[in-house]
Amino acid sequence: MSSKTISAPKIRSIMEKAAMYTMNVIEIFDENICDLIINICSSSQMPPEYVITLLLPAIEHFLNGSQIRTNTGTTTNISFFTTIIGYPSVNKSSATEAILSACLAIEKHIGIKPEESRINCSATVESLLTELKNTSPRLIQIWDEAATLLQSFDLYKQGGAAYDRSIMCTLYNSSSVVKRQTQSGNITVENPVLNIAAAAHPVDIFSCVSGEGDDDGLMARFLFSAPQPCIPLSSEIKPLDIDEPSFTHLLYIIYCFNMLEPCDVRRHDDESQRIIYTYSETALKVIDNIFDEYTLRIREAYGIDQGLGSILGKAKVQISRLAAAIHATSLASAVFDQLANDDSLPGYYEKSKPIFDLLKRAIRGPVNETLDEMKQIFKEKREQQETLEKNQVLQVEHRHSNTSRRISDGNEQRHPEKIILLAKGIRIPWRHISLNHGGFKAATLHHAAENLQKEKLGIIWL
Repeated sequence: MSSKTISAPKIRSIMEKAAMYTMNVIEIFDENICDLIINICSSSQMPPEYVITLLLPAIEHFLNGSQIRTNTGTTTNISFFTTIIGYPSVNKSSATEAILSACLAIEKHIGIKPEESRINCSATVESLLTELKNTSPRLIQIWDEAATLLQSFDLYKQGGAAYDRSIMCTLYNSSSVVKRQTQSGNITVENPVLNIAAAAHPVDIFSCVSGEGDDDGLMARFLFSAPQPCIPLSSEIKPLDIDEPSFTHLLYIIYCFNMLEPCDVRRHDDESQRIIYTYSETALKVIDNIFDEYTLRIREAYGIDQGLGSILGKAKVQISRLAAAIHATSLASAVFDQLANDDSLPGYYEKSKPIFDLLKRAIRGPVNETLDEMKQIFKEKREQQETLEKNQVLQVEHRHSNTSRRISDGNEQRHPEKIILLAKGIRIPWRHISLNHGGFKAATLHHAAENLQKEKLGIIWL
């Protein structure tokens, strides 16, 4: 890819301006998710923007084909094309590796063979469509170098690259059917969902964007992040907190919430089985306001700046997809809360089968309630558990009390002197002692009374 279309000073200027816009993790995610992201970023020397940008496609991938009904009433796939941008040696590869490792760990657990992996590395669009058709209609691509993906569009001559770019645009949209027809053969894929997470150098991305002009809007479908890099000294690097959960746990919880195919982990083409998320009345008002803001800007840019209009148009769709992603992490955060209350929150490196089973049991099945409703269910479940544990403690204490009473009774039987009630100046008829013998024979009681008398603890009155 050539850098002739944009100069190095221009690239630096763009990077400096982009770094001025930061993501406030605390304003985006729940506390549990913030802690998870900050823990990984601090120990791996990455800005949180890198992780968040690449995490979005992974979240959508494990939403397992779920869709969201937008504020206009239409349904859209929850998928993302995202790219992080940075100069060399700013740990872009660490970010892609963190996401890739989590995806591979989950695939291994749910029984997906390496040759059937949903993590796709097709170098051409034709190969990608073949994988979508034969392996799974839901794939994710994780590129350590976005140039590999972008250069693949130049592999064909005489307009082939433009054709492939149009296919990628269609895959981003929620098309029910994607077709590619060539002289060598035809490929048809039903209900495809593709997510892309990539890392790139500034020259590759900016040259591609500047060269695109007002063509097809493929680059407008990407979310780019070019934050200020994190380049700490050794003394500034925080060690990884191994007691915090990892991306593997987060993504697996999201997968379980959206899993409607327990008997077939390979593929499922019945679209009636898709989960469709909808907005609450309050959330819908917020989304409507944001939608209208973008619409007004599109009106202003119409016919004047087609590139800006394209970006704003895609942004209206991306808002709903972002809402779905944040909602998915909120559900997972509620599960983390439940596990923490039960003192069973998994640590960073705990990825054994029992841990995955623990996470799955905590979820109870596909999500069919709002976040507040789910939190209320977890609260009621926790209160029921606390009541059960309290009752168990009371039962144990009751058993201990009965045991102590029996031991005390046994001591009285082993010491007949205790049956004989003696008090200075008080006369107790022997007849009373005989009636309350405590199981001792009369001769034993008389012997005990004589011992007490010898010790000057009483006088026998017959």
